Amino acid sequence: MNPFFTDIILPFLLIFVVIFAILRKSQVLGDNKFADTIVAAVIAFIFVGVPTAVGFTMKLLPVITVLVVILLCYYLIFGFLGIHKNSGIMIGLGILFGIAFIGTILWATGVWQKISVNEGLIGSIIMLVVLGGAIALVVAIGGNRSGQP
Repeated sequence: MNPFFTDIILPFLLIFVVIFAILRKSQVLGDNKFADTIVAAVIAFIFVGVPTAVGFTMKLLPVITVLVVILLCYYLIFGFLGIHKNSGIMIGLGILFGIAFIGTILWATGVWQKISVNEGLIGSIIMLVVLGGAIALVVAIGGNRSGQP
């Protein structure tokens, strides 16, 4: 692939489309498509002019794409099984993907390599997350019973 295409054109289009969609949906500048287009183009040009931002985005996008595909598969499975949005499983899944997203951001920015942890600490953190998830699941399921002690 040509670096001009992958480092300039694709990031410009991504940022332009996302900013334009946000401006159209929120109508911050009113119902003026021309103003939304100009603001989105300016922000996209500024973004492409910062190589660090483009590099971060290009490193992060493949991982985010995989997370979105996995999340879509879980939504499809839960939809087939009839599990609704407010169930404890969906809340737990949201927490799990939130943690994965934060970990991905830390990895993509290079902060993860600067953090020095030992294996005992990682095991303790995993155990704490599992215990917190179990408590949240019990509270979510137990919260549906009204009028019972």
